[in-house]
Amino acid sequence: MSLSITKEKSSIIVKPKNLDFDLHIINLEFDSQFKNLILDLSEFENIENSIFQNFTNFGMQIVKENSFVIVFKESYKDTFPIVPSLEEAFDFVQMEEIERMLK
Repeated sequence: MSLSITKEKSSIIVKPKNLDFDLHIINLEFDSQFKNLILDLSEFENIENSIFQNFTNFGMQIVKENSFVIVFKESYKDTFPIVPSLEEAFDFVQMEEIERMLK
């Protein structure tokens, strides 16, 4: 498989080995316990904007009511959260879950 998928702390963590994988494989992993998506792109540099946009569009579609965050070392101009480490991704998801509970 061209990516690893793990589940931890109510999140599905997807870490691709290359950037040309079938995004729809991720859909099969969601359930009531694991409903947030963390896409770990920390091993990559200089991702083309079109590829990055595919990831973000997909993530935003499948995580409409939950959290979606990308782990990436560089900043990117877009409207979704990008953090530099996996630990910060978990912190981000936790903060959003708290915000949803308070609403």
